[in-house]
Amino acid sequence: MIRTVSTLLLVFLSMIGIQLWAQQKATGKVVAKAEGSYSTRKIFYPAVYLGHSDFKGGNIKKEEFDKLLKEGLFSKDSMGNRYKVIGFEFNYAERQLYEDSAGNLKIMTDFLFEYCPGDTITGNISASIYERTKPGDTIFVNKVRVVKYINKTNKTLPDSTAILAKGLKCVIVR
Repeated sequence: MIRTVSTLLLVFLSMIGIQLWAQQKATGKVVAKAEGSYSTRKIFYPAVYLGHSDFKGGNIKKEEFDKLLKEGLFSKDSMGNRYKVIGFEFNYAERQLYEDSAGNLKIMTDFLFEYCPGDTITGNISASIYERTKPGDTIFVNKVRVVKYINKTNKTLPDSTAILAKGLKCVIVR
């Protein structure tokens, strides 16, 4: 019995030793590869603007927001290259005052989410958004897909070449 246990223990310890030796070899290779391949990569995202202005997020007055939202989204990079917006996610966080069952007032947020193809909001949203917005509400525009215009023309690359652009966050203020 003791002989069987000692044999099994010897086999078990040998397997652990082989496993540790293999891990050390693999770890050395992975670290060297990761340092060379990932340390210098930069991700490029063109900026997205609300309307044909230079507003790309932050605090905005209600009147200005309504005017710029009707114009749609516009995108360009730091080199001045223009991009056509082909779709985006529109998130509207509306602050409301509610009363709970005990009569306590609570400020809570209602969320509206919709995917909008193209560079403007859909008809469902535009039917009510201009009357609903008020100071304290927040609008998020995320996952903006854009395609590049071809050399100062009004033609774009195919939609299959779309890339993601930076999103924007607008907070409506007085």
